Amino acid sequence: MVLLGVMSLKKLPVAINVFPSLDYVELVQFDEKSGEIEKASALPCSFDTAARQMSDRDQMMQAIRDLFSMNRIPYTTPVVLVLPSFFTREIELPSEFSKDELRFALVSEAERFYIFKKSEPQIGWINLDDSHLLYSAFPKSEIEKYMKVFQELRIPLVGIELSYFSILRGLVVTGAVSQEVENDQPWCLLVISDYSFFASIQQGTKILKTADAPLSINDEDDMATIQEIIQDFEAFTDNQIFDRLVFVNNANRLKSEDLLCRIVMPATVTQIDQNALTLRSRGALDGPFPCTLEGLGGIFYKQYPNMPAINFQMEGGHDLAGVLRYRQEAMVWLIGSNALFFVLSLVIWGVMTLLLWQKDMERASVSDQLAKLGAGVDTAKMDDVQRRKFIKSVIDRNVQANNFLVRLGTTIQQNVWLEKIQLAVPPTDKPLAIALEGKAIELDTVNAMLTPLNQIATDANLQVSNAAPATSEDGQSYFTWSIQNKDAAQANGSGAPGQPPSAGSMPANGAPPMGGQ
Repeated sequence: MVLLGVMSLKKLPVAINVFPSLDYVELVQFDEKSGEIEKASALPCSFDTAARQMSDRDQMMQAIRDLFSMNRIPYTTPVVLVLPSFFTREIELPSEFSKDELRFALVSEAERFYIFKKSEPQIGWINLDDSHLLYSAFPKSEIEKYMKVFQELRIPLVGIELSYFSILRGLVVTGAVSQEVENDQPWCLLVISDYSFFASIQQGTKILKTADAPLSINDEDDMATIQEIIQDFEAFTDNQIFDRLVFVNNANRLKSEDLLCRIVMPATVTQIDQNALTLRSRGALDGPFPCTLEGLGGIFYKQYPNMPAINFQMEGGHDLAGVLRYRQEAMVWLIGSNALFFVLSLVIWGVMTLLLWQKDMERASVSDQLAKLGAGVDTAKMDDVQRRKFIKSVIDRNVQANNFLVRLGTTIQQNVWLEKIQLAVPPTDKPLAIALEGKAIELDTVNAMLTPLNQIATDANLQVSNAAPATSEDGQSYFTWSIQNKDAAQANGSGAPGQPPSAGSMPANGAPPMGGQ
């Protein structure tokens, strides 16, 4: 299958699709060079068909692991997960609502329905127009299970999408509705499974309206179920005329012919049956299709920004798999930057050693002079003695400051980097004023620097403060930190790592101070 308009796209993810029939897990990979599906295979995996939940998390994890292994796909390859849609609704809400207000309103709306009485919904939505929204809901606890599977496998998870939106994208990619998309013509999509009915009216790639309804799972009369679908579909279309009807049958027990022969509509019909007899990913040697539309649409999840897409990943969640994907690149960068820093540290160390030798010579000379002066009791020389003691004290403080910089250069760890060094030499009766700021992969390495630094700045009483987690634009997780005098840290309201902050103090990003990993 050669796909349309995808030869120049950037590197694409692998799609993992949970079949709407809830009996298989499918993997699909696309070859950008040939413009064809490179790999498409599926393995059995059991789900709770009544609750539509993952029955066995270990089996799900093993199925994904086996799919990657049998297709020789490295775990570092990013993935888009496609789950079977089962709850999609339209709603009118004020256009001036903020994103948080919309989410709260949609969660409250979904919780009115029975399926979310005992399960908190995870919500995603798209804007059909200024105040008209199309939203989908999925049990939040199930989303967390799927995310945990990919985190434990250390597979980067790009997004979690629902099947109806992936089907739309898959139809565009295959060219099944190319004329309607190019000419912005009206067309209709009808998708059925053993458990649900979905229909949408499109104008090109734009969704105009949708309908979604559950089907009776225990109904053994297939013709009664088909009649129910026809009645819902006719009520939804309301005698509207379309240039094309795309019918996607994901059901095992409902025959497409029994339904299509009862639909009266003057439109070109495109029929796509997605079952074990038609999909080569399911083992059909002569199957007309290599994979499902859901799997195909998942691959191009980010390639069509003008088409609807919903990401059900937990907002603000820590995507460990995504971090691990970029960790190797980040570590290479850190090693390179720290190698340069190490060379600079050696140069600084050499210069500081020379300066320290000169200071030691000066201090020895001043000490000798003080000893000679102190041997006498001539009061006329006392002022000169005090002046020279002060000079020695100042030199000692400068030597201590230089020693601190040298020790800092030799103590810095490989996965720690500095952004700011501030060192002030106050009056001789006060300790050095020290303030360091930087970033690190782990806080343990920052804490390990305290002992050698405090051995030099003995009266500074240094401690790590303002430690906070952060994430870079490419998904790398790290910590920001500072090292400063204990008195300064307490004055700024920052406690030591692992200790509760003082009253009214919190880091700027709202996160509590953190200890070592």
